[in-house]
Amino acid sequence: MESYCIKTGYQCNLEPVEYDDTAEDSLIYQLDVYIYAAQQIAEHGYSRVLDVGCGCGMKLEKYIHPTGADITGVDGNHAISFCRENLNFGKWHIDNIEEPYADLGQPFDFIISADVVEHLIDPNTLFRYFRRWSHPETRMLISTPERDLRRGAEDMGPPGNGAHVREWSQDEFNRYLISRQLDVHHHKIVELKAGMACCQMALCSWRQ
Repeated sequence: MESYCIKTGYQCNLEPVEYDDTAEDSLIYQLDVYIYAAQQIAEHGYSRVLDVGCGCGMKLEKYIHPTGADITGVDGNHAISFCRENLNFGKWHIDNIEEPYADLGQPFDFIISADVVEHLIDPNTLFRYFRRWSHPETRMLISTPERDLRRGAEDMGPPGNGAHVREWSQDEFNRYLISRQLDVHHHKIVELKAGMACCQMALCSWRQ
């Protein structure tokens, strides 16, 4: 199996349990990611925004909707049903990132994917999804847990979270993004809780 730039000997979880976002959890995790996304969208005037793995959309409502951007969210049936029933903005599509079928319309200027890549058996499918729904100038903001800071540098997997297939250190994830033909403009640790840095966030664009 491909290593996806993770250290030799790391053990993946190839039978992940399904994770369903809840409205309660939606405003607890990845807040720093959406705050930074809102800053980027407002600063650069991105008009079309896609959230791949949008969950219940509560962070989109709180942070991204006020920017005035045209928002599209993609996730599974449970999350998208919640968005359609409870949010008065946006376009909401059920899709399978690993076997996509939804027509999202035109390419997007800014794509958010917060803590999705670690759930995928083949994470390369996420970047193919980005490619399908982006143009050459699209910026992508991707987050995922930082394995070494969360679990220790000696951790060899599988992930402690049963919904995760694999987790990356910051250095590994940076190399993986570069391998996907991305330029990494900004890569930092966020979501500092109780003295533990647990999330890494990377702002990327396609290599020209």
